[in-house]
Amino acid sequence: MPVSLVSGRIDTPVDMPQNLVASDIVELITIVSVAVTLEAVDEASAILSDSALTAVLTPVDIEKIANETRQMIQDAIDIIRTTYAPTMDDISSSAQPLGLSYEPVINQLATVAAAVQTLAEAVINEKPQLMQKTVTTPGNLHLMAHRWYGDYSRAAELQRLNPQLRDPNNLAMEDVLNAYAE
Repeated sequence: MPVSLVSGRIDTPVDMPQNLVASDIVELITIVSVAVTLEAVDEASAILSDSALTAVLTPVDIEKIANETRQMIQDAIDIIRTTYAPTMDDISSSAQPLGLSYEPVINQLATVAAAVQTLAEAVINEKPQLMQKTVTTPGNLHLMAHRWYGDYSRAAELQRLNPQLRDPNNLAMEDVLNAYAE
């Protein structure tokens, strides 16, 4: 977005200075990147903290949320390093030693990434163990849920755990399905 503002592709409520180039707003790009990343962290944390939402998420879904959030954090860290690493060269002659102040920001982002990972692990560990079960007689997901859990209504759970199924009403012998151990 900041680059689009500079190039004039996006209109602004305030006129942009003449001859402005993307390198003039490197710090703005960095700040926006960190702000967007922190918003994504808030969203991921809200999802992973809501038991109603995590009840319908598979371990793969939870892992994907954690991995994508951690990747956004890593991208923000990389942008910060690219923006502020050159300031280490003039740290003693600079009136404002940015070379010393960007590293704590990176450390905090790394701490946030670890917290997202810990939260995702806790949510996954609350669920029963995921395993693969083999269909021993032809049937459908309702029948498998009844045979494996004694509860046909868990067919929807089996459907969520097996999005690759083309026809959940026509399971063949030797089909292998993801299922919870309990």
